[in-house]
Amino acid sequence: MKTKTLRKDKVNVITLGCSKNLVDSENLITQLHANDFAVDHDSDDSDANIVVVNTCGFIDLAKEESVNTILQYAEIKKQGGIEKLYVTGCLSQRYKDDLEKEIPEVDAYFGTLELPGLLARLEADYKSELLGERQVTTPPHYAYLKISEGCNRTCSFCAIPLMRGKHISRSIEDLVIEAKNLARLGTKELLLIAQESTYYGLDLYKRRALPELLQALAQV
Repeated sequence: MKTKTLRKDKVNVITLGCSKNLVDSENLITQLHANDFAVDHDSDDSDANIVVVNTCGFIDLAKEESVNTILQYAEIKKQGGIEKLYVTGCLSQRYKDDLEKEIPEVDAYFGTLELPGLLARLEADYKSELLGERQVTTPPHYAYLKISEGCNRTCSFCAIPLMRGKHISRSIEDLVIEAKNLARLGTKELLLIAQESTYYGLDLYKRRALPELLQALAQV
């Protein structure tokens, strides 16, 4: 049985890989703050008792970095430096079964679309009303804006569909709301990101709608 203490849980979120992973981590951090958690991001000297590693699984070097980072924190946990270790992101999505066998020290593995499940494991609520709000970790003058998730292409050399699923566009309305929220935080430059930006809008509007999105964002 875990000994109860007065210490408040603190989470150190470690982000590996691309800018899209960074946005996922920022969304996690936003949810944790809304649940009254203390949070560090990419801190080497954090006093957090919980670590969440957001992994990359796209190329071999990224896989190696992700595995080494998981092993690093698994050893810290073994030595008593942290209490809980969770892994999410692309590597976890693609190789979850293998990772559970090879690195059982991790308390739980989560895929790329399992944020509510990760929060539940942390005894936090998923707050859908926070969609469009995000606490950025980039310098204040710019932020990433993820306009869609996944890819419908079946390129033999690419595993993105396996890790991120089918292409799903976010609506222009939702993206404008998020852009306005970011502008209020001081963001001057938005960097639009996606696994396949040229497909934007095909699922929602049955046409390529990137020009319309750009026009709407230009009015923010």
